Amino acid sequence: MIRESTVYGWFRKALEIHQRIFHDNNVIHVSEVTGCLRKSWYARKFPVKTIDTVNIIMSIGNGVHSLLQEYLASEGWKSEVRVEWNFRKFRLVGHIDLYHPENNIVIELKTTSKKPKEPYPSHLMQLNAYLRMISADKGYIVYVSRDGHVKVFQHSFSKQLWSQTIKRAFRLWHALKENNPPDPEPSPLCNYCSFKWRCIFQNMEGER
Repeated sequence: MIRESTVYGWFRKALEIHQRIFHDNNVIHVSEVTGCLRKSWYARKFPVKTIDTVNIIMSIGNGVHSLLQEYLASEGWKSEVRVEWNFRKFRLVGHIDLYHPENNIVIELKTTSKKPKEPYPSHLMQLNAYLRMISADKGYIVYVSRDGHVKVFQHSFSKQLWSQTIKRAFRLWHALKENNPPDPEPSPLCNYCSFKWRCIFQNMEGER
């Protein structure tokens, strides 16, 4: 018999096939650096299964990516382009959603509940890193909201933002090496974090 739990299971298993899991502490992913560093540290040390509704939301986002990537391949775009930056002590790696080699343009696709008025700082940092790592001239963040609207932001490379990204990458690498979580980075996203209570408890322990 097919139940709701059956369908939830399908989504969970489908996502697991395509999920990137990081085990090597000498390899840091751009997405880990541009978000909350403590959350990235926890995700490596205490991996947890996402809840069923989150799996479906992620699957919708993946569907948007796959649809556009498949179509734009005929227009000369490359998808999931792997980029790497070697810092000797560790490597920073990333996967660009869409890259056009001839025009030297990067596109990052993001699905959101509603289109933002400004690009999210973490997404801007991610795009900026990709511009440097692949030496692209310009890039775009394309937001596709679940209510059917689209918002596009153009971005040119920022040395200052790249410098911040490098510092954050080193902070995460040191934290993983020393097995000590980075400092908290409070934001409204904390309310939706899988590690919220672990983080709060650890903060309380540290203040004693």
